[in-house]
Amino acid sequence: MTSIESDRPGPDGGGLPDPGVLGTVGEFVRALRALKAVESLSLRELQRRTGLPRTTIAHALNDERPSLPPWDRVQALLRAFGVRGDALARWKDAWTRIRLDSARNAGGGGEPEPEAGERPAEPPEGEVRQAGAAATEAAAVPRARLRPGRRALMHGSLLGVGALLGAVAVFGLVGSAGGSPGGSPGGGNPVEAETCPPAAASQSAAPGLPTSADPRLPAAGGSAARRVQARPAWVGRPASDAQILSDTDVDLPVTSPVTGGDALIVSVMLTSTCPGPVTVTDTQGDRFRVAGEVTDTRRHRTLLLAGFHVHALTTADSIRVVHPGASKYHIAVDEFRGVSAVVARAEAHGEAGGTAFTTSHSKVECAAGDLVVAAVGTNSGTAPVYSAEWSALPVLRLSSYRLSGAYRVAPANPSCAATGTTTAQWGAVVAAFR
Repeated sequence: MTSIESDRPGPDGGGLPDPGVLGTVGEFVRALRALKAVESLSLRELQRRTGLPRTTIAHALNDERPSLPPWDRVQALLRAFGVRGDALARWKDAWTRIRLDSARNAGGGGEPEPEAGERPAEPPEGEVRQAGAAATEAAAVPRARLRPGRRALMHGSLLGVGALLGAVAVFGLVGSAGGSPGGSPGGGNPVEAETCPPAAASQSAAPGLPTSADPRLPAAGGSAARRVQARPAWVGRPASDAQILSDTDVDLPVTSPVTGGDALIVSVMLTSTCPGPVTVTDTQGDRFRVAGEVTDTRRHRTLLLAGFHVHALTTADSIRVVHPGASKYHIAVDEFRGVSAVVARAEAHGEAGGTAFTTSHSKVECAAGDLVVAAVGTNSGTAPVYSAEWSALPVLRLSSYRLSGAYRVAPANPSCAATGTTTAQWGAVVAAFR
């Protein structure tokens, strides 16, 4: 592959795109798409060359996206397209100019804050699989050398990470009924090496018991006639992904529209991870809160996060998850209707070799008509099977690791524990919503 020279004519001249004439986000992304078309590269081949997940690449090349992709992703794509030297610098100039113009037009009036993904891409070594597929991917791409400006940006990003770790008291690990997160591994796959920050910098406090954004909501046990919400219902799964990837942020493209005013409940499983905050946002400015989480003895962490009354999302939008380092991630986003607060939760975990999972050791104070959502992360052993009253959600699987979700609407005199069968090591989170 020869490098693309910087003096090629622009689109109007019949040649390759000239970054110097690009003026909007849409023009910039369409120019990237033109380079992809010229090089005739599939998403699979781009994943091999860049080390980025195919979902991330597809979203970066979506010409309806409202903002530019982070520069590290643009740079990885340009290198995959054969752009080198002065041409790459011109693309960086165009990216910076358009980003600054977008910030000024949006009323920011200055330099936009760096996105969480703006750091050199560190591709995975070995096999990368999509959830539910066994497609073999190629080896990692060498890391690009940092220019002085990039080193300064990286230094600033590290300072920001330090400040973020200092604020983790709003998130954290929750004690569980199944054992101590600090215990010794027992069965299952070996724990992958993962260096965690010092305990003083990363220790988290347990999140407070659930709060309601709407004080008009009835307390547990209240009459169903007083409810202001319609009966809760699952709408669909607008986003999901699972990857063997050592990155710490994920952009999930929205694959089906989300209705404004609905709730999005995000299930996350991080393997061999560290304490620290997990944050979820979307391109419409919605933010999500931790509804419950658990970490098992092998540092596999399962969480539920929720965003209520979200803005309408289209396939031009995306959902970003930022998390501590982990060897793998599983993330599922499910849309529900008829809930606006989390009112109770429970967590538990257990070792491999048993026959069941349950959160019944911790009582969940739910009421008839509440939506109850569960997430179970497992390693090895048999796949979790929920008891009959639960409706199972699509399972995300990577090798022997599974994230299995389910939901139910609580009946009269409810028992809202998540219960089922598995022989795997497991961590389970259940939360009640109304």
